[in-house]
Amino acid sequence: MGRTCVIIPAYNNGRTAAAVIRGALAYLPDVIFVDDGSTDGTQRAAAGLPGVTVLRHDKNRGKGAALLSGFAKALALGFDRAITMDSDGQHLPEDIPAFLGAAAREPEALFVGSRKRVGARVSFGSRFANKFSDFWFWLESGASLPDTQCGFRSYPLAAIDRLKLDKRRYDLEVEVLVKAAWLGVPLRAVPVTAVYLPAGERVSHFRPFVDFMRISHLYTLFFFMRFFLPAPLQRVSCDRSLEGVSFLKKLRVVTRSTLTEAVSAPLNTSLSIGFGMMLGILPIWGFQMLTASLVAARLRLNSFIAVAASNISFPAIAPFIFYFALVLGHALLTGAVDFSPAFDGGLRQLAAERLPEWLLGSVVLGVAAGLAGGLLSYAALSLVRAVLRYRDA
Repeated sequence: MGRTCVIIPAYNNGRTAAAVIRGALAYLPDVIFVDDGSTDGTQRAAAGLPGVTVLRHDKNRGKGAALLSGFAKALALGFDRAITMDSDGQHLPEDIPAFLGAAAREPEALFVGSRKRVGARVSFGSRFANKFSDFWFWLESGASLPDTQCGFRSYPLAAIDRLKLDKRRYDLEVEVLVKAAWLGVPLRAVPVTAVYLPAGERVSHFRPFVDFMRISHLYTLFFFMRFFLPAPLQRVSCDRSLEGVSFLKKLRVVTRSTLTEAVSAPLNTSLSIGFGMMLGILPIWGFQMLTASLVAARLRLNSFIAVAASNISFPAIAPFIFYFALVLGHALLTGAVDFSPAFDGGLRQLAAERLPEWLLGSVVLGVAAGLAGGLLSYAALSLVRAVLRYRDA
């Protein structure tokens, strides 16, 4: 498992920080205490305590910046893993052994506390923010965690050092989780206890509106990256080890990785293609791409491929899809084939008068195109995989 330290970021938590540091030292001999520009004497909390490395920011930079300073110091000191906990007394040092045991079983994983809340009642706003974050994290990473807002965590420092991290406030903790998931770092939950003090005794620097909007903005960015970029490009975008690499080399890496993934999983790829083509033809114009991205993620298909395939109804092709859907629907409902429907009144009038035919024809045509596209792509990908295996044999 290697060496583990505790990182405790603090800002104006003078009443509780010393007790948190002492509690952590009871379980691990090394603590990195980061005072993020406090003005209430918090920097004195670690005075005289052996085993504590103290860092101080000259001004408040945000929790994310404090964590990054702690990670950098931990790496410089040769630690392999860091447990982070808040300095306000919410996290109990007694839960540190649970993180140590989990890391011993799965050294490559990043562990996030799953809080059992005791003490004062948690506000509706906090509960909503937690559920909001959990849902969007699952949507954008494909991984599931029950408490993505919990700051009591255990980080594998080698993996964190690979991440290209841009945020410096509370949104950094979201950024770390999503980008770690994109790089393939296993994410696991560890049950912990969280103590909530009454409102008058609680010191919280989370600004409900500003920080919630900052996190929402980040989730919006990740949403578009997740569903409109191929997975290899997502990984390249958050891998710090590729900084300084030329664009052409990155493009070659992404192209090779995309093709490798498509060929190595022909069933998933072909299902993604067929599913996307079907949705692109269904009569839900304006919502094909969004529907393809959301449903493909739910079905664990390749969202990027599904969205790309849904663009089968791009403007140059859309009139032909409309025409064939109308002809097919008319034939299915009336039993007569009419290859030259009257267009005298324009497409709007035609659609209004023969809407049932168009709807039925679009559904049947979409399903047929999806099946055909899926089967053909599966056959082609399977052939390519067989050729590559024969070549490598």
